[in-house]
Order: sequence, then C-alpha cells, then structure tokens
Amino acid sequence: MAEIDRDEEARVLRKVSRRFLWFLFILLIINFVDRTNIGFAALTMNRDLHLTASVFGLAVSVFSVGYMLCEIPSNLMLARFGARTWLARIVVTWGIIACACALVEGAASLVTMRALLGLAEAGYIPGVLLYTTYWFPQYHRARAQVTFLIAQPVANVVGPLLSGFVLGLNGTLGIAGWRWLFLLEGLPAIMFGAIAYFYLTDRPTQATWLTAGEKATLAGLLERDGARHERASPLAQRSLWRQIVSRNVLLLAFCLFMMIANFNALAIWLPQIVRGMIGPSAPYWQVGMITAIPPLCTLLVIPFWSVRSDHRRERYWHCLGPIMIAAVAWWFAAAVHQPVLQLLGLTIASITSIMAWPIFLTLPAMVLPRAAHPAGIAFVTTIGLGGAVVSPLIVGAIRDLTGGFAGGMAATGIMLAVGAGLMLLVPKSLLAAPDDEDLPAVAAQPTTP
Repeated sequence: MAEIDRDEEARVLRKVSRRFLWFLFILLIINFVDRTNIGFAALTMNRDLHLTASVFGLAVSVFSVGYMLCEIPSNLMLARFGARTWLARIVVTWGIIACACALVEGAASLVTMRALLGLAEAGYIPGVLLYTTYWFPQYHRARAQVTFLIAQPVANVVGPLLSGFVLGLNGTLGIAGWRWLFLLEGLPAIMFGAIAYFYLTDRPTQATWLTAGEKATLAGLLERDGARHERASPLAQRSLWRQIVSRNVLLLAFCLFMMIANFNALAIWLPQIVRGMIGPSAPYWQVGMITAIPPLCTLLVIPFWSVRSDHRRERYWHCLGPIMIAAVAWWFAAAVHQPVLQLLGLTIASITSIMAWPIFLTLPAMVLPRAAHPAGIAFVTTIGLGGAVVSPLIVGAIRDLTGGFAGGMAATGIMLAVGAGLMLLVPKSLLAAPDDEDLPAVAAQPTTP
C-alpha cells in the first residue's frame, strides 16, 4: 500500500473536521438540551401535574426504554440509507415530539410523550459515532469526537441558563413556563434537522467538497487503519452475533451502563439538588447559574484530556482513572452537608466522569471488527442506555423514601465504582495501540467550534 504523505494526511483531516464537527456540535447541543430539559421543567411541572419524585423518575426512564428498543435497528437503517437521510429524519422527528411535550396534561400523557421522544431519538448518538468511523482513523477519533461530545457539558451550561429564563415566561399568553420550555427548546431541532439533510455527506467518495487527491488520501488512510485493526482483532473470524456478544464487548457495554446512569443523575436531578441547597424561594435564574457550574468546569478539562489520550495512543487509564475519581466524588458529595462542599463534590464528579466519555466511546470500535461496527456500536450504547432507565428510578425512589438526595448520590457513586470494576476486567492489551511502526500520524487538532 502506498505511503501517505503525513502533512497531506493532516491537512485532509483538518478539512474534514472543519466541514462536519461544528455542525454535529450544534446538533448535539440541541439533542442534550431537549433530552434533559425535563429536569428543569420539573421545578414547576411536578407541582402543576401533581407528580411525585418516583413518577417523575418513571417519566424520565421511559424515554430510555423507547430509545433502547429501536437503537440497533436505527443504526442498521443508517448504514443502509446513509447518515444524511437517517440523521436528518431522527432530528426532525424528535424536534416535533419535543415541542408536543408542551401539551401534556398529567402523568399518563407525560410518560407517553417521553416514550415517543425516546423512540424518535433512537440511534442518534450511536449513529453519530458510527458516522465518525467513516471519516476519521482510530487515533484521530477521540479528538474528533470530543469536538462534538463537548456539546454535552456545553448543553448542561446553556440549558439551565436558558431554561431559567424561559421558566420566567410563566403566564405569558396564559401558558405555563414549563410548557414554553418544551415548545421553544424543541423548535431548533426541526430547523437544523432539515438543514442536516442538505449539509451532511454520507461517505468520502461522495464529498464534492474534497478534490480527487484528497479523497484518495482519506481513502488510503482509512483503508490502512481498517486493515491494521482487522489483523489485530481476535473476533474477526467469529460470526457477527458472536462478535457482538463477546465477553469484552459485554464488559464495555455494562461499563457504559454505569456511566450513563451517572450522566442522567447529573443532568436530570442537579437542578432539584441545587434548589434543595439554596432554598425553594431562590429565583430560577439563580438555580440555573449554580446548576451550570459543574458542566462549565468540565468544559475546561475534557479537550485537553482527549488530545492527551490521542497523542499518547493510550485509552485504558485515560478512561478508567477518571471513572474511579468520579465515584469517590459522588460519595463525598453525599457525605457532606455544607452546600459549597457538596457542590465541589458534584463538580469533580461531573469533570472526571464526562472527560472519560470521548475516550470510552472509541473503545467499542477497537474491540469489534469493522464489519460489526454498525450493529456492535449500537448494541453497546443500547445496553448502556439501560443506565438511563435505572438511574432516575433509583434516585427518585430514594428521594421519596428519605426526603433528600444524599442516598441517591451515594448510589450513583456505587454504580460508577461497579463500572470501573467491569472495565478492569477488559484486557489492557486489547485497548492498546497496535505494535506497528506505520501507525497513522496524529493529525493536527480539528478546529473547535
């Protein structure tokens, strides 16, 4: 195979990054805001609809049930119909249903709409992860993914600030503030989903914005990366089903289960935890500002951590170490009673757990042969989404039983510790860079939006 000029390689990857990553970044901000704004809506919605913490937790969990049911079929549809068509369909559909959540009248209709929202969004995150494997080699992928996965903490900053303002519209035109919240924050998905259909490109061979030489460079780089991975994969000779349900894939899937349980606890319950810290009479904008502190601090760390992992071509400890620290931080936040110390613990938990995400999400593609990527990546994220089902139910039930969030925070820390234990069982050598001197050069960092 012809040698690829490394300067040209870096230039082409920068061009691909500039083309896609800013747009995926915006779509993911919209996605995370629409998925988690129910946590802020709960500040007034729960009272208006007479919801207990357990019923609210059920409404949050049923979203993930719907998501899980269609995740693998959705990723297979993306592989069949192309990312441009399928991702655009997902975004527009979830936007319509997110807006329709403003019409709910009670627990039953809220649970129904959240289930439909999960069905509409199903396959979006694994679809985007699969999409990056079409354009970026393995040891450029963590930085490519962090550029749009950083949307998660950005959304957790922007969402509370925006939601605090929108809740202040309570009574405008006779409409409750939480109804305005669902309506106004769902509209951008419809607009950007329509744009996605015309802006995204399915595969490098279809990219009219790349020259013939640039297409050849990118194709050669991806072919070399894929061939090396197939030689290194111990699963390559197994059937597709046995590849997907292999021991190490299952360990990664259930580790992601615990990580997503942690994320849901942060995203959904943090506004209510903060309100409990500062008192029920605090204005919504103040709750929003304090809620934004942990994800704002997270933003300062995760780009550095992902670039460090790519440069060192090391995934295992860059992922496992932060998960361990996050588990301890949750226990610390549960044990202390001073609001400042509790917020410190939650901030450390946010930073360390979320900085592991862009790195962890490169691991399934390292373990699975390339032919198993569409179904395998969707399988891992489907199992992982079980954490989004379990976490709200656990925290909500403990909140109803104890009247506080300390028990729920301790339980979240335990789940993360279990996740760390599962990852310790994955052979470190399986997640190491191939012992091969012709590894692709680490390209320059993509432009961060």
